[in-house]
Amino acid sequence: MFAASRNVIRDATPFSRISTFLGANAGNRSGRALSDCSKGQKSSSLQRGTPGKAPKISNIDGKQSFFSNPLQWYAEKLETHPLLTKCLTSGLIGGSGDILCQFLVYSNNNDQENEVNFQLDWYRTGRFGFLGCFFVAPVVHFWYGALTKMIPGNSLSVTLKRTFLDQACFAPIFLPTFMLNLMVLEGRSTDEILPRLKEDVPDTLIANWSLWAPAMMINFRFVPLKFQVLFSNLVGFVWNAYLSWKTHESTHEAVAESRM
Repeated sequence: MFAASRNVIRDATPFSRISTFLGANAGNRSGRALSDCSKGQKSSSLQRGTPGKAPKISNIDGKQSFFSNPLQWYAEKLETHPLLTKCLTSGLIGGSGDILCQFLVYSNNNDQENEVNFQLDWYRTGRFGFLGCFFVAPVVHFWYGALTKMIPGNSLSVTLKRTFLDQACFAPIFLPTFMLNLMVLEGRSTDEILPRLKEDVPDTLIANWSLWAPAMMINFRFVPLKFQVLFSNLVGFVWNAYLSWKTHESTHEAVAESRM
């Protein structure tokens, strides 16, 4: 009897193994089926979008438009076309500073009894824009790059050294050169240019130090290199208005006297 029961148990063992194998295999297949089903549901939900939520639309090329984020757009242009972007910006700001100067002079000289319509001198504005684009921006771009290589870092001592070199070495050369180019574009003769430079450069240089020395301290200390020309252009908007007035001071005085 015991032998028969052992035979039954021994004979039943293969069947139990087979059933166990089949059960495990079926479980694996059902698990894979559930996994595939869940994956299909996820992919289909991604394609259809989650109910109640709008699908995210990403910018494929990763570029920002000017109207969505102007600063980011400008930063991207500085990365892809640094010199061209700085030249166009400097030209625009240079011309805008001259327009501001002309309007302020008009408002100061004009009175209600002898009111004259404001007439913009586009040739004069074009000269400032031209110099800003083709002279100021390229020179300042390479000068700031050279300063950064010669004196790397942004500590206080580094900032003081850069500011000193910029105002003591660069400004006394750059400023008269700008004024010389402007007067040449105006068609003035050499006999008129040299005396005018001797008369205007000292006062203009002192005014330059009073404005640009603290501005450059801020620029070299806190502004990233790629934005330093832009910062200078923003300060230069006011400075160009002053330069426009200074280089045309005699003209403004003559116009004011003629209206008296």
